[in-house]
Formats: sequence, structure tokens, C-alpha cells
Amino acid sequence: MPRRKPTQVRRDLPPRSRPGHGRQVVPGLSGRTLAGIARLERRPSWPGPLFEAWRRWRALAYKPGPWMMYAEDDCCACCDPFAGADVREVLEAACLALPRRAARELRAVLAPLDARFLARTLPDPFTPPGDPWWTGRLDSA
Repeated sequence: MPRRKPTQVRRDLPPRSRPGHGRQVVPGLSGRTLAGIARLERRPSWPGPLFEAWRRWRALAYKPGPWMMYAEDDCCACCDPFAGADVREVLEAACLALPRRAARELRAVLAPLDARFLARTLPDPFTPPGDPWWTGRLDSA
């Protein structure tokens, strides 16, 4: 009985799943930054996937409706992967935890979303001066 060629053997094997394959990533980031984010997300104390935080921040910035909007997040606490954490706080924590180069790339991706959010929300005059800028916006509650 003749031997089968290695290519025939490999073709019959089920496809291997590669680590990180099919993972959702923030567009516009380099492979080095994505690797840093993957290392960051493996920490047990990390609140949730960075892509989900970016997706929700983008959805809030591009929320349809009137030009002026109120800063509110519509996700319920029962299915929230961040367990009540503000998504912009998660993104800022990632910027502080990543190496400088990766943080700079992430901030460059976040800059247009932040600018749109600032343009579409109103400042809250009663916010304490030490709070982050995204909490100093009016909400509908």
C-alpha cells in the first residue's frame, strides 16, 4: 500500500484554531498594540474586553437623534461585562496600563470619538473639578 503525501494527510485534518483567531479588535491599531491589549485583557482584575468598551463608546458618540444629546449608557447591569464601570473609564485605564507607544495609538483612535462626544453633549457646571472630563457632561437622569 503506497504512503499518502503529507499534503493529503493535512488536508484531511480538522482546521486548527489559533489563539486570538476570530477575536474582535479595535480597527486602526497595529499588531504590537493589539498584542499589548491581549496581554492586558488576560489579567484577572481587568473588567472586560477592550473592543466591547470601544464599541459602546463609539455607539454613544454616534448615537442617532438630535444634535445635542445626553450622556447615558443604555446597557443593563445584569448583562453588562463591565459590571457598572463607565466604558470611557475602561478605555482610559487601558491607555494608562499599556506601554507608551500602544497607548498613543489607542488615544489616536479614541480622539475622534471623544471630540464627537464633546461636541454633542453639554458641560455640567456642578461637576467637581477633579473628576475626569467625560463625567463632567450632563446626563438625562
